[in-house]
Amino acid sequence: MNTSCRNVLLCLVCVGLLGACASKSDMETLQNQAYRDRQESRKTIQRLEEELAKSQESLRDDIQKSTSPVQARQANTWAELEALRTQVAKQQEKLETLTMKFNALTNAQGEGPSLADTVRDVQSIKIALQSQFGMEFDSAAAPAQAPTADNAKAPAKAAAAEQAKAKPEAKPEAKPEPKVEAKPDVKTNTADALFAKADAAFRAKKYEEARQYYSEFATAFKKHPNTSQAVFWVGECAYNLQDYGKAVLAYQEVIEKYPRSTKYKPAVLKQGMAFFKIGKDKAGRAVLQDLIDRFPKDPESARAKQFLKDHK
Repeated sequence: MNTSCRNVLLCLVCVGLLGACASKSDMETLQNQAYRDRQESRKTIQRLEEELAKSQESLRDDIQKSTSPVQARQANTWAELEALRTQVAKQQEKLETLTMKFNALTNAQGEGPSLADTVRDVQSIKIALQSQFGMEFDSAAAPAQAPTADNAKAPAKAAAAEQAKAKPEAKPEAKPEPKVEAKPDVKTNTADALFAKADAAFRAKKYEEARQYYSEFATAFKKHPNTSQAVFWVGECAYNLQDYGKAVLAYQEVIEKYPRSTKYKPAVLKQGMAFFKIGKDKAGRAVLQDLIDRFPKDPESARAKQFLKDHK
């Protein structure tokens, strides 16, 4: 083999060795890069796990705050409520006097509402004011003696006696044929009794007991006309127990399932107020402003405006 051929072979061997070295260097570079990528991925996963733990801790704190007692209301708000309470007490006294006179005249002719019905209406108004404005009514504002059937009938009997003296004796009327009474609906009676029991517990400020009765009613009688009201009063019981998180959920159920209920707008109002109680001022403000925009002339909107003004 001559010298030129030997040189060519040496060049080819050198080129092959250089190629092998280059491939090995590339492999090491790729391995190092993969190792660094794995390390970076582990760090990223660890950081995400730490952020998730912080988020869970923050959520637990929010839930804890949602059931904590709210601090006392502002002094000017209480002053307004005290003034309203006094006005209601005075109006109630006037109403009791007027209803006694009215009852004496109407019952003598066998028509018109009774005093007991009027008293129940007044009690319902008081409960509504207490629920929406947070007012407490003193028992001293009630009349000294509770109305009874005999007390209600006494003025009526006196008026009837006076009318009997002035009018000539009327001819006896023919006795009407006896009516066949329908059999009572056991399920309806049970529902009404349960709802009445819940109302009585709420009026007695036994809110936990009332909440159980209202919840039982809403579960057992899902198609009853008072079901939406029962769900609303579940929220009211929770609100009075300062369990504002559950109150928000109960009001939301009324809003979603019963948009035509008479308790729809009160539920929206009280949900917005409950959001403020658990520190969700932004959500509460949005709910109340939506109520104002949709129903600007309703009393719930007026109450929402006043609430937002007091919580600027």
